[in-house]
Amino acid sequence: MAETFVAVAACATIPDGQFIKLTHNGQRLILAHVAGRYHAVEDQCSHDDYPLSFGCLDGACIKCSLHGSRFSLETGDPLDPPADQPIRVFPVQVRDGQIWIGLG
Repeated sequence: MAETFVAVAACATIPDGQFIKLTHNGQRLILAHVAGRYHAVEDQCSHDDYPLSFGCLDGACIKCSLHGSRFSLETGDPLDPPADQPIRVFPVQVRDGQIWIGLG
């Protein structure tokens, strides 16, 4: 099945080193801009049902503010305990100044 990409934001709305949170069809997402690249991950810590958007970026990672676990924005892999399961990562494309996320 082909990936379905959805336009979610203009590139200019997310400064480098920042992220936004968004919801698409009930799915909570984080869209981050790090070192000129955009990353999309689910907005939920795999350790606890807690929004990662309450945390902060730490390089190419998102850090959960509840227990301190960091997750790679590239792979979703947890880098620190207590989290031991990855978070979902979504493919991202940039076209005509818009950021598109693959959601299917």
